[in-house]
Amino acid sequence: MPADDSEPITLIDETGLERRFRLHDAFDVQEIHYYLVEAVDDPTQVLLLRETGGGLETVDGDEFKRVMTALEEDEVE
Repeated sequence: MPADDSEPITLIDETGLERRFRLHDAFDVQEIHYYLVEAVDDPTQVLLLRETGGGLETVDGDEFKRVMTALEEDEVE
């Protein structure tokens, strides 16, 4: 696995727990900003986050599938 020299970012979840992630990718789909991050202590834990007026929200369900398909098909900005 290649060395990752990106600085970890700390996010605070809804329970107030601090979790550390590395930014894997940032992109826009239909003018919404998304961030793909992986946990520093467990790279198999990958989250898709959506930027909102109040911070970041985890994306799941149909929206997750739609955004990941757009990313895989290089339909992102």
